[in-house]
Amino acid sequence: MNRTLVILCGGDSSRLGTKKALLPFENKTMVEYIYDKFSPFFNRIYLSVNERGDLVHLGLNAQEIPDISRNAGPYGAILSCLTMLTGDRAFFMSVDTPFMDPRTAVYLYDHSNDYDYTAINFEDSDIDCVFGVFTKRCIGPLFKSTFFKKNSCEFILERCNSNLIPSSEIADISPISVEQQFYKVNDRSSYYYAVFSVLKKNFIC
Repeated sequence: MNRTLVILCGGDSSRLGTKKALLPFENKTMVEYIYDKFSPFFNRIYLSVNERGDLVHLGLNAQEIPDISRNAGPYGAILSCLTMLTGDRAFFMSVDTPFMDPRTAVYLYDHSNDYDYTAINFEDSDIDCVFGVFTKRCIGPLFKSTFFKKNSCEFILERCNSNLIPSSEIADISPISVEQQFYKVNDRSSYYYAVFSVLKKNFIC
């Protein structure tokens, strides 16, 4: 196994009033929950943070990479990480998507060898989530997107050799629906829903 994961933990959550990475989730924080779920599938894990030391108190076996610019958004954070991580590629996911299935990440990773950027084609869905396998060949386009403030997936897709995998293929490898996997914790109501969903699942099991 030689896979690298980056958990995007930066950004300020004004609607929640606290860092999403440190929200209680099960009996741990949200970033710990994701770390524990994905670490069996990835041998190297990085945490994208606003400033170095933000999450060091958690004691995770993961290197922090601070943002080059605090105001560059998630694509700026990905740019920062690509310039610092070991290896030529990583799977990037946001800390506010706790239902993502590691098998989805592995599937995308294992189908990314010949591409700059690999993600899912959501077709007509309104899912809006920054994720996927980015290689260091994306550094140039990501720098341009940050410099020209064109922080959109379309900007990256037009400038990278991209592999968009149909969502139907993901349905074949994971029992969790694509919509559920990319459910985002954006505010208190979505956070409470996520917490209740995990509690309900554990109670049924």
